[in-house]
This record gives sequence, C-alpha cells and structure tokens, in this order.
Amino acid sequence: MALRLHRPAGADDGRSHSRGRGWSPRSLPPWARVALFTVGGILLLGAAFDVGTASPRVCLACHEMELRAHSWSESAHTVVACVKCHQEPTEWYEVPQRVASRARLLSRDVSAHFSGDFADPVDAPAANGKPISDAVCLQCHDPNRKATSGFRILINHAEHAKRNGSCVSCHVRTAHPLATRGEPLSLMGKCYTCHGQPDYPEATAECEACHPSGYELLPPSHAVKTWARGHGDASEQDQRLCTMCHQQEVCNGCHGLPMPHPAEWAAGVNGTDGHAAVAKEQPETCDSCHDGGPDLCTMCHHTSFDPMKGLWIEQHATEVESEGKQYCERCHASAYCSFCHTTVAMTRAD
Repeated sequence: MALRLHRPAGADDGRSHSRGRGWSPRSLPPWARVALFTVGGILLLGAAFDVGTASPRVCLACHEMELRAHSWSESAHTVVACVKCHQEPTEWYEVPQRVASRARLLSRDVSAHFSGDFADPVDAPAANGKPISDAVCLQCHDPNRKATSGFRILINHAEHAKRNGSCVSCHVRTAHPLATRGEPLSLMGKCYTCHGQPDYPEATAECEACHPSGYELLPPSHAVKTWARGHGDASEQDQRLCTMCHQQEVCNGCHGLPMPHPAEWAAGVNGTDGHAAVAKEQPETCDSCHDGGPDLCTMCHHTSFDPMKGLWIEQHATEVESEGKQYCERCHASAYCSFCHTTVAMTRAD
C-alpha cells in the first residue's frame, strides 16, 4: 500500500527559493527588456565597428592611399594600425568616443574620395586637420628615452623634446617617408627648421655637430643611377633638401643657369626673354634635364599636341586649319613655313 506524504502548509522544499535567487530578463517588465536589448545591440554594433574599422585594410581600400600605404609598410611603424596615430587615444571602455571620432574620419575621407577633393598623391595634411598630438606618440614612446638612431646622429633627445615642445616639430613622416627622399632626409629637413637658420645662430649647420666621425654623409638616394636626372623632383617638393648641404652656386654651376628656374623664366618679365633665349642659343642646356627630341618644346607650346598620334610635324596641319597661320606666327616668322614646305615642294617636283 503506497503512502503519500503530505507537506505541511507553508513548508518550502527549496525549489521555489532557488527560483527566486536566479535572474532572467523575463522577470523584467516589457519596456525594460526592450531597453536592455536595444542598449546591448548598440554596444555590440559599436564594438564591431570599432574593431572592424581599426584595420589598416580599411584605408588600403582606396587607391589614393596606395603610395602612402606602401611607405607605411616599409617604415618602423608597420606594426602600428592607422588609427593608433591618426586618432586621439582613448581608454578601452570609451567605445562611444572612439566610434564618433572614427565616423568623422571616415566621413571626411570617403567624401574626399568621391568628390576628388584631395591632393594626388595623398601627401599634404588634411584640410583643417590637426597635427599628430604628443599624446598619440607617448602611447608608445618615452619622451626621456635616448635617441635610437645609433651611430647616425648625435643628439640629446630629452633636451630637444623639452625645448621644442612637440614631437612633430622634429619627427615627420616617420610612418610615411617619401620615396624621393626616405626617412633620414625627411627628418633632416625638419632639423633645418632651426639649424643653419639666421634666427637660430646657436643651432649650427656644421655636419660634425650632429653626425659622428666616419659617418657616410651621402644619402642612399644619391647613389641611385637615376638620381642625377631625377633629383629635381625632390628639390621641387622641398628645396631645403638641397640647400641644407649645397650652396646655390653648386646648382647654378652644374645647370649653367640659376636653379630652380626664377619666376620670370617661363614667359620673361621686365624686358627679359625668359627661357626662349637660352633654348635658342644653348639647347643642350635644356637637354641636360629635359628629355630632348623634336617635340620637347611642343609639349608646352602646342596645346593640342597628342604624343599618341606621333610627332608634332605630322599633326600641325590640323592645328593650322583650325587656328589659322596667325597661330604659328605668334612664335615663328612668316617665312618659317617655307623652310620645310618649299623644300618638300621642290623634292616632289624633281
């Protein structure tokens, strides 16, 4: 005969007590559950956006960044993500601040991508952009550290850091060195903001003041075979790259005329003939830098010239037909055409 045990009224077997100790979203009112899941979803999406857009692959997705990305990949900062330097540092839990800042950066860059409103190659600081702050650098670097340039340079880093008051007053393009100069020359160009300048007589420009004895002063870029023909590109970007080692007479002596070309060089002002006189009397001077050939002058003077269609002499008839002979007589005398056309006519008659 089975016996039934009856639990006295008010007795507790423990199950109801255990249910009371546990917590479940179901125990919340509907409005609280909606709020909880909404906040959780926002935080989850924010964290995903934060992690996803922190990857350098986001920047590399735009072709405009190809050159700068390549220079970054070969720099000492290649293990540092773009946002580590280009975004102000935040604490790990400050996700909303990071997401908002990242959104502003992406909005600016995507807008420039589609509008085409940017320098090509991407090189200059963004419009209204702020320089990299010291707080960004100090995430990894100690301001009192010893210079890590080894045998290349003699410098009291702590003294310079205290006097200059900003990391980027000296350190530029450490993550994006320009191909035409490399990181050493990029940094040295900033040295000459003070060194060798009349406003800072105490900052000498003598090589031995900053470089140890026996150091090879010739930059690697100068050893490349194409440097002699291509160094003008580096000079145009920043003339200090030349003048911090060379005097103006060095440039003039090699080129045979003042370099870089003075302002009146192209068209001539104040009664000067500009480049025309040199080009006529000393064409070899032009050829020393510019690729010669029959169409050297044509590249600028004949705006309709299309090198894909052959030489200018084969195309000029179309220009004469559309513009008239006065187009030619702006530079050439009236009899200039006869130098070729009369000869051709006589040859055909023979």
